[in-house]
Amino acid sequence: MYRPTVAEIDLTAIRDNLRAIRAFTPFKTQVIGVVKADAYGHGAARVAAVLEQEQVRLLAVATPDEAVELRESDITAEILVLGNSPADFVPYAVRNNVSLTTVNQATTMTYGAAAGTHTVRLHYNVDTGMGRAGILADDATDQILHSATVPHVSIVGVYSHFACAESDPAFTALQTARFAEVVRELRAGGLQPAMVHLANSAGLFTSPGVMLDGVRPGILLYGCPPVPALTCPVRPVLALRTELEIVKELPAGHGIGYGRTFITERPTRMALIPIGYADGYLRGLSNKAHAIVRGRFAPIVGRISMDVCALDVTDIPAAVPGDPVTLIGEQDGLFVTAQELGELMGTISYEVLIGISKRVPRVYIDRSP
Repeated sequence: MYRPTVAEIDLTAIRDNLRAIRAFTPFKTQVIGVVKADAYGHGAARVAAVLEQEQVRLLAVATPDEAVELRESDITAEILVLGNSPADFVPYAVRNNVSLTTVNQATTMTYGAAAGTHTVRLHYNVDTGMGRAGILADDATDQILHSATVPHVSIVGVYSHFACAESDPAFTALQTARFAEVVRELRAGGLQPAMVHLANSAGLFTSPGVMLDGVRPGILLYGCPPVPALTCPVRPVLALRTELEIVKELPAGHGIGYGRTFITERPTRMALIPIGYADGYLRGLSNKAHAIVRGRFAPIVGRISMDVCALDVTDIPAAVPGDPVTLIGEQDGLFVTAQELGELMGTISYEVLIGISKRVPRVYIDRSP
């Protein structure tokens, strides 16, 4: 590895975050390990292996291909595909302990037919207000009960998803009530799904009464709670680091980068670092973000290019090529968070983390015994 730009993944933090979440949830409630989108950019296979070591029994992915990737990486825990799966994936699913999501009776029948002489395990997605996939709550009970009679299927789970648990308590309460009514009616109709799950990362804190059989902490597991989480102390898992590549003196009045969006107002020490938007450090951070160098914040100056960007290190006179630079994470007691970068771009920490590209090697650190 010749380029110094890396994403450090602290697997010990994953373990500690999981333990904090478990301590916060009721003993009977399973923590579902959400590792979709390459574990939010952290590396699904490595994160899933740690979760499996920590006795997480169910992992959640978004696509069939993500499930296959985990199986090919020797992950043996049960996997739930949250998104749509084609019928020709069903034989693989039944052979490899993969549960699928169904959204209506027609899909359930398709999956049952594709299972052949085997049984496919299904979780029913109920749309209580998200407005995406899922059977509408008003229609859910009849369709789910009829689906339970389809040959070669087993309805092992029922779930829904909060639309705005972090921002709208009234609507979240309405979703909770809708989901609870569906579950009550299903049980009255004789269906006893083993896994009823609703709460996401935000819902753990804003609706603690709906932890049910399982919870799905996604971004929380990676140390970026979407709402204040003082009662569940987690810490960021990912740090984005590089080194100063070039330090150069520029006179006052000199432009930096494409479009000359930054003009020096004084004699300036410009430091080039080998990271750009091809790495997921996006142009929207140009002239807004800062990095940590020698215990100081150094502002990003000029437009971020595909492969490089510039820092103003004028006020860090000791800065020299080879100095470590942190763009996300902690260094010398200072912090830059993914949430902070997201706010600068008008987005969320999820997008910042997932956007770090494959060109940036993931370097794994595990301090656990």
